[in-house]
Amino acid sequence: MNRIKELRAEKNILQSKLASLLKVRQNTVSNWETGRSEPDQDALREISKIFGVSIDYILGNTDIKNPLTSEDISGLTEKQIKILEMMDKLPEQDQDEIIQQAEYRIWLKQQKESGQ
Repeated sequence: MNRIKELRAEKNILQSKLASLLKVRQNTVSNWETGRSEPDQDALREISKIFGVSIDYILGNTDIKNPLTSEDISGLTEKQIKILEMMDKLPEQDQDEIIQQAEYRIWLKQQKESGQ
């Protein structure tokens, strides 16, 4: 299921308004939202621009609305990029656990370095 209805609700845009922006009929937008049909690539690109999110987010393939760009990651190491990519594939609870483990390891390292 795609996220078009959710995105419309966040921006308070009616189906008729979105349909007008996309130059399609309102029932076409309704069909997309209910899963009776899927938007084509051109429509997905336009929806992406209108809502400022990635096509993968619209389609439900990721929970990240705007993926990192090459500019965002230009200062990151390969390991840092790999960690970000892997984290994106994990459920939120697993991500939280990994963050807690990393924070604990950093705290331990600081304790060791300060001689405590």
